[in-house]
Amino acid sequence: MTLTKGHCPMTQFNCQITRRAMLGGLGVGVAAMATAPQASAVLDKDFEAMLMKCIDPRFTTNSWNYMTNRGWQNQYSEFAFAGGPIGAVAPVFAGWHETFWDNLAITVQLHWVERVIGMAHRDCGAAAVAYGDRVLTDRAYETEMLSSALRDFRTQVQQRQPMLAVELGIMDFDGNMELVV
Repeated sequence: MTLTKGHCPMTQFNCQITRRAMLGGLGVGVAAMATAPQASAVLDKDFEAMLMKCIDPRFTTNSWNYMTNRGWQNQYSEFAFAGGPIGAVAPVFAGWHETFWDNLAITVQLHWVERVIGMAHRDCGAAAVAYGDRVLTDRAYETEMLSSALRDFRTQVQQRQPMLAVELGIMDFDGNMELVV
């Protein structure tokens, strides 16, 4: 196979690439990979937390501020899908549950996180899907339902990863976090 000037990475010259040269290069690459030290199963150590949050763009900056104000900038991993912790436990989102739990397990293995932050937020569309539209119009009911889901989330984290601390909160539009015990 001949590559002409227009197709060659070294555009000042014509390139001649034969099948034998390509196979030889491939062989050298395979040999180098086979003799290289094996990568450790633990890529990073001692990260502080994993944040489980909703995908709602209205809370992206505030959730980042919350984590960095705790001194964890670049020291936490993040998992997000609709509803965040609600999506990991509400029956209506059952198809998503194992995805999160598998991700949490690999996060613990690779990053050695010490805690999980379960963050729900006000005016959550996924919460309305899970618990009805009343969560969008009745703040007391919203708090009750989000708190219940967050507690269920904590219970399930502790069953699967008993060594992790779990912190729970409901974020408001102004970025304030109401802790859930």
